[in-house]
Amino acid sequence: MTVEVAMTMLAAGLVGFGVAGPLARLRLRAPPRWSVRTNVRGVKVPAVLGGPVVTGALVALAGTAFAGALGWGPARTGGAGPAVALVLVVMFLAGSWDDRRGDERERGFGGHLKAARGGRVTGGVVKLGAGAVCGLGAGALVTEGGDGWWPALASGAIVALAANMVNLTDRAPGRAGKVTLVAGAALMVWGGAAWAVTASGAFGALIACLALDLTEKGMLGDAGANPLGALLGVGLAGSVQGASAAIAVVLLAVVNLASERWSFSEAIEKSPLLRAVDRFGRK
Repeated sequence: MTVEVAMTMLAAGLVGFGVAGPLARLRLRAPPRWSVRTNVRGVKVPAVLGGPVVTGALVALAGTAFAGALGWGPARTGGAGPAVALVLVVMFLAGSWDDRRGDERERGFGGHLKAARGGRVTGGVVKLGAGAVCGLGAGALVTEGGDGWWPALASGAIVALAANMVNLTDRAPGRAGKVTLVAGAALMVWGGAAWAVTASGAFGALIACLALDLTEKGMLGDAGANPLGALLGVGLAGSVQGASAAIAVVLLAVVNLASERWSFSEAIEKSPLLRAVDRFGRK
């Protein structure tokens, strides 16, 4: 990573941070009634942080695109910018729709697919479908035309599964945010520079809202967790090819399916290290 790329990432992160923080505090002044959820400690918390996070990310993306148009090389991210914007917007809309519906009886892949076979569309089915479609679009934007259909197809699966996986971790204050930041840091080291630049605004926006999540003043909700997971999916899809992409799809599917049988929260509580990280900053 060059100094110029690092400077561009820092600038994008600061823009995302500066936009999301005030928006989140403004949103929490009068949260809509439908947004209020009961968290793991029985506290009523509004799920309204997704909008500020995605808005901060998109404003930072626009600033990066403008800098690229003015001739700043590291800000010229090619198809990565439109790909990230696509998954953020689509998954935010799908997550917002699900947030407004409230809690559903169906849980996991099995419950949602069973409801779909019965003619009822659940929020889970909508989000999986939205993730697959926007993932295909993102894959097409960042994939060379001669690579065939597999990279775009793998991207669709990775984005949809990653979005759902992060959403599954959103069961305790700050947990989904921490998972996103840790996974995002790893992808920034081993992934492509273009994705790192385009994702920096989202991570800055998330950091601005993380304290509000940890202190139970607000939560990400589906409108926040799903776009962040899809963002990670784009980064992962751009970092793996061929057999590695197939392995990534399988591993993500296994993690998602494992949630049907085992509780992530219970697994975290059994590990002293994971428990300490999970509880850090929380009440």
